[in-house]
Amino acid sequence: MIRQPGSDDSTPTPEELRARVEGTREELGMEVEEAAGKTADVKEQAQAKAAELKETAQAKGAELKGQAQVKGAELKGQAQVKGAELKGQAQTRAAGAKAQAQVKAAEVLERTPQPVREKAYQVGESARTNVKPLIGFGLAVLAVCVVVSRAGRR
Repeated sequence: MIRQPGSDDSTPTPEELRARVEGTREELGMEVEEAAGKTADVKEQAQAKAAELKETAQAKGAELKGQAQVKGAELKGQAQVKGAELKGQAQTRAAGAKAQAQVKAAEVLERTPQPVREKAYQVGESARTNVKPLIGFGLAVLAVCVVVSRAGRR
């Protein structure tokens, strides 16, 4: 059986084929435009979301910075108060220790016999006037200690 062009309804003619191809092209063109529109819309939405997130992050950063500054000032104030408190305590203790030392010195001075006090005063005056010989004597004693110490190790 030989088929004749245009005799069978199932075989389309070239004009029909061209019309179908043209229709398919138009459909594809519309689908491509629709997809491009959706892509552009998605891109715009992504940019808008990114801008929104950026603004949110900047606002949160500014808020946290402000909180940190407030907390820093608060801690600085607390540290200053505590420092002043500790300084006051140290001064009080130092004054107490000084007073105790003066009392003890007075007690020692009262118990020390007069001749010993006079001799101590003379030695102190002699040391103040003859500083160089005293330093020389101290260095000589130090040198002897070092030599004895090294000899003891061997």
